[in-house]
Amino acid sequence: MVDLFFPVRGPAPLLYRLDPRVKLVAVCTFVALSSTMTALSLLAGAALFVTGLALFSRLPARLLARRLLWIIPFGGILVLIYPFVTPGIPVLTMQLGPLSLIASDEGTERAAMLFLRVLTAVAALSVLTASTRFRELMDALRGLRVPTVLVQLIEFTVRYIYVLQDEVRRMRTARKARCFEEGKSLFDRRAISTTGQLIGVLFMRSLDRGERVYSAMLARGYGGEIAAGRKLSLPVRDLCWGAGIMAFALALRIIEFGGAVWQVSLK
Repeated sequence: MVDLFFPVRGPAPLLYRLDPRVKLVAVCTFVALSSTMTALSLLAGAALFVTGLALFSRLPARLLARRLLWIIPFGGILVLIYPFVTPGIPVLTMQLGPLSLIASDEGTERAAMLFLRVLTAVAALSVLTASTRFRELMDALRGLRVPTVLVQLIEFTVRYIYVLQDEVRRMRTARKARCFEEGKSLFDRRAISTTGQLIGVLFMRSLDRGERVYSAMLARGYGGEIAAGRKLSLPVRDLCWGAGIMAFALALRIIEFGGAVWQVSLK
């Protein structure tokens, strides 16, 4: 299985050496607090803070950018639609034949807010997964008393993604060995039929593969529990760093809340 952890050359930065439980709690708290903010300036500050953490961790810009590209298919469509479906002061009008699209100022602001929220959350989680090994993250969840069933579900899901990728790769190699020619596009009837057959065969092969893996695990003494890794210590320095990350997000949230209270009091 390919680990999400990105090793660095030379001495590991401090963020790599922090206790994974502290990083997990700090980053999740940071994401939760930043996702409730509405002020664009404060959301931009949170995004810059996460970018600073990435630079401090010596994460390659290409790696971070590649992970942030996942925002486009999920949040990009909503960002483009929001300005045209939210009522408000019109700022842009687009005429597409008989259809007239009007973008509002309120919709544009909401789209920017959504974009910054998603950007901050994905960047923070990318820094977490790039500076912490997958096994350490699972040990951190166990150390935080997360239910064992949930932890094992996450472990098996992530591991079997790569198993399914391997099965698909082997099936594609077998098709090429039989001189199979792929369809021109996804809208081609033959391509749709082939994709459906591929999904069906993949389901059957993954089911058989899962049963064989489970039998192998039982033969090796698996009884529903997975042994944890090394026992983690909790230095005071790590607690201070985690508290600092959470304090920054909490400070932004308090500033925003205080600003809202001040606006109401002035009115």
